[in-house]
Amino acid sequence: MKIGSVTKPNILFFTPFFKQHRGNSTTALRLVEGLKMWDATVKVFAYEEEEWNEEIEAFFNEADLVHVLHLKRFALWLKTVPHLKLDMPYILTSGGTDINEDLKSPEATCLIESVVNRSCGITVFSQDGRQKLLQAYPELNDRVYVIPQSVWLPKNEAEIVPVLPGKPALLLPAGLRPVKDVFFLWDELKELHDRYPELTFTIIGAALDPTVSEEVETRSRKHSWFHYLKEVPLAQMAAIYQQADIVLNTSLSEGQSTALLEAMQVGKIVMARRNPGNESIIQPGHTGILFDSPEEFRLKLEKLLENRNIQINLVKHAQTYMNSHHSLEGEMNKFLKVYTHCLS
Repeated sequence: MKIGSVTKPNILFFTPFFKQHRGNSTTALRLVEGLKMWDATVKVFAYEEEEWNEEIEAFFNEADLVHVLHLKRFALWLKTVPHLKLDMPYILTSGGTDINEDLKSPEATCLIESVVNRSCGITVFSQDGRQKLLQAYPELNDRVYVIPQSVWLPKNEAEIVPVLPGKPALLLPAGLRPVKDVFFLWDELKELHDRYPELTFTIIGAALDPTVSEEVETRSRKHSWFHYLKEVPLAQMAAIYQQADIVLNTSLSEGQSTALLEAMQVGKIVMARRNPGNESIIQPGHTGILFDSPEEFRLKLEKLLENRNIQINLVKHAQTYMNSHHSLEGEMNKFLKVYTHCLS
C-alpha cells in the first residue's frame, strides 16, 4: 500500500509499555494491529521496558516514519539517548495523562515542547484534549488531529480466566495509581453491600503506585466482597467483562478510557465519574451513566438495579454508538490521513 509518496513504509512505533497490561500498552497493541492493514513493516520499541540496541537503531535509521505514544514519557526517554536525531517525519499520540495532568507542570510543558515542535502531526482522543494541548502550544493548531479510540480485543487462548463473583458484580479496570482514585466510591459501596449482600467490587489492573497498591491489598484482605485481580492479559479481558454487571471508571481525569470502550463493545453497562474524557464517549442516560459524587453514584445505581428496561436500553444504545464511532477500521482511516500528510 502506498502512503503519501512511500510504498510499504517502514514504521518504528515507540510506546512506553507493550508487555505490561495498562492503558498505553492497550493503545499500542491496537494501533500496531491496525497498521498491519496497510501492509507496512512495523517494529515496536517499548522505551520503558526495553534497552536501546543496535538492531533497533538500524531500523530507526531506515524508518520512513516514527510514531510515538505519550508525549512526556518519550521526551524524558529521548534525553537518555542524546545521539538520536529525529530527522525523519514523526507523529505523536497523546496517552491522556500527558495532556490532562502533565501540562499542569511548567517543567513538563517545557519538556514536551521539545518533541511537539518538530512533529508533523499530533493526535489526541477528544476535542477537550485538543483544546488543552493548544492552550499550551497555540502554534500547533494546524497539526493537532482528534482521533477517537477504537476497541481491539484479541482472541483468548487461555484455558483459565479469573472469575468475578457476586451479583451485581461491579468491575473497575484501572492501574493502581493516584489519578485513578479507585476508592472514590468506597463508603457508598459499603452501604450498597448492606442493602445488596451479594454485591461485589473488583479492581483489575497493574500495581503501579506502592501506596495505592498497599491499600488495595489491605482492603481486599479485610472485606470479603472486595477483590483485587492484579494484572490480566488483554486477551482475557473480554471474558472478564462478560462476567461483570457494571463496569466503572472513577478517574480524576481521563484521555479516553479504553476499558469503558471495551466494556461497551462487549455489551456491559458503564458508570463513570464525570470528566472530559469520560464525557467524550458517554451520553448520560443513553450510552452510559455519569456521576459527580459518590452519593449521586449510589442513587443512580439503585435506580438502575431496579429497572431492567433502563439496563437493556443502555446496552443497546452503547453498542450502536460503538459500531458507529469507535471501529478499528474507522480509527485507522483517520490515522491514514495523518500518515499521508506526513509522508507526502
